[in-house]
Amino acid sequence: MREVKIAGVIVAGGQSRRFGSDKAFSLFKGKPFFQHSLQAVSSFADEVIIVTSRTLFPRFNAMANVKVVEDMEEFKGCGPLAGIYTAMNECQAEWYAVLPVDVPLVTSSLVDCLVSKIDGTYDAIVPVIGGKLQPLLALYRNSVRERIYDQLVREEYKMGTILKGLSVLYLTEEEIGEREAFHNINTKQDYDTHIK
Repeated sequence: MREVKIAGVIVAGGQSRRFGSDKAFSLFKGKPFFQHSLQAVSSFADEVIIVTSRTLFPRFNAMANVKVVEDMEEFKGCGPLAGIYTAMNECQAEWYAVLPVDVPLVTSSLVDCLVSKIDGTYDAIVPVIGGKLQPLLALYRNSVRERIYDQLVREEYKMGTILKGLSVLYLTEEEIGEREAFHNINTKQDYDTHIK
């Protein structure tokens, strides 16, 4: 039986500029995108939190049966890294399973695969799909919280930067076996191509 405490973090502060509307609330199989991320992580997390913007907060708060918070004032508008840091301050856990809202094909078996690799020797567990890092659908240990803070203070907001210097377990596509789950729906064309 798993003994470590895991928090699920749904990062939902994006402005969906390329999509043209709030993609978190676009429907796939009759459910908003963000609900698919919630469903995928819920059975593995002791607590789930949605971190979003002031604009979207009321919509999430009305629809989601989980804790919804805005990015910390100090780092509002600073991207997903700020969302993860906010969640780490709101929820006490040893590990944080991070998912974006724009991967409606994500599955609980993918999260299970990541969680099954938890090991005290790593700071993060990150998939590599098609040769690309997937730091927004990954696991982070609480030990990286201060490092994230330092990076935010330096105004370095790229997710990939935080992995440098960490002990990271990189999982290959073959180990995960779920390429489709990583399809980001950034535009209406992505929506039509991958899930319509």
